[in-house]
Amino acid sequence: MSRIPTNIITGFLGVGKTTLIKQLLATKPELECWAILVNEFGEVGIDGALLREGGTAVKEIPGGCMCCVAGLPMQVGLTQLLRQKRFDRLIIEPTGLGHPLEVLQTLQTHFADVIDLKACLTLIDPRHFSSERHLSNDTFHQQLEVADLLVATKLDLTENAHLNAMQRQLAAWQLSDRPLTQANNGQLALHWLDQPHQAHAVLPETGHHHGGNYPAATLPTPSEAQPIVSKRHQGQGYYSCGWALHPAKVFEPDAVFHWVSGLTCDRLKAVLITTDGIIALNLADGVLKTLELDECDDSRLEVIHHQPLDWDALAEQMQHCLAPA
Repeated sequence: MSRIPTNIITGFLGVGKTTLIKQLLATKPELECWAILVNEFGEVGIDGALLREGGTAVKEIPGGCMCCVAGLPMQVGLTQLLRQKRFDRLIIEPTGLGHPLEVLQTLQTHFADVIDLKACLTLIDPRHFSSERHLSNDTFHQQLEVADLLVATKLDLTENAHLNAMQRQLAAWQLSDRPLTQANNGQLALHWLDQPHQAHAVLPETGHHHGGNYPAATLPTPSEAQPIVSKRHQGQGYYSCGWALHPAKVFEPDAVFHWVSGLTCDRLKAVLITTDGIIALNLADGVLKTLELDECDDSRLEVIHHQPLDWDALAEQMQHCLAPA
């Protein structure tokens, strides 16, 4: 059997990876069957609900970096996904706080006879090149180092000073020769996926471990007896808390928008059942975006920040956004 064309799509928190993958799925050849292996820093698993619409095969690895402990969670998740059926393309989306070098190492060590590794796409928000917190982050640097293609996003929020800082930093890190394109609202031409992968970076000799416990404990499914369940996670200098709610718990949209718009956090993602239907929320860098969805099993919400927050207070505020039973 021929090997499966495979792309890694990486980039820091909130840069728009899931949005771009959704657009790629919307424009892929109609008869092709694609699979997605998605990794989230948080524990509740939200990206799967966003990407699964349309029948795409999705395997989620929540709870930190998929390459922890010598790539074991990634090996298990990818093996389970590939056993389902024959796919025409595989897309791997590591968490924005994961290590793409170790992801590459796992693919090349354990799946070389199954996958045909194509271009690694690194999404970049030009504003991050003016942020010392990003510039000093090893994962941010790794994501740039592995890139076969740099894809600039969030250009509607970008100023010339950010673009100039990006060009200066790419030159300082000797990355000016990498192809650079842009994706407005996640739109990217499919031909970029078939570009070859180049071995730009030296792969590590061994896997790393930064606090994840695998196999990770499964988040309990919300039930009528326990309609709200939650789980917290921390690592790589970031903290998260996520909640899953039984579908009988329905949100008031106006209350949700008012609450979320006032939050201070690096990232919020949610899929919520509301009195007006199902919506997805995406809060990054103070900008809130919404999307209507057709279906979901339950409501899920995750908050990520570079400092610990008062999670109990957030849980109480969230519950105040619920409609009366």
